[in-house]
Amino acid sequence: MRPAATTRTEFFADSRFSEEALITLRDALRARATSHPDNPGLVACLPAVPAHRMAGACAELIRLGYPVTRVTVGGWNGAKARDGWTLGA
Repeated sequence: MRPAATTRTEFFADSRFSEEALITLRDALRARATSHPDNPGLVACLPAVPAHRMAGACAELIRLGYPVTRVTVGGWNGAKARDGWTLGA
């Protein structure tokens, strides 16, 4: 059996997402919600978290206690809507 992580850094070393990637994503979600309150959804946070990894990274932020929720992001120029994520208050 693996010993429990004893520091925050050790915890993130075993995680699918680095602490730096999660902080970058959290900050990007916060900035998007602040600067675009009418369309706060973020579909990717490049290069830290590409679109296909957003659900997992946002689930990790939720597990850490951040109020992240899934939202629908409207498509541009007739493109179909897709899932995005936003950071609540």
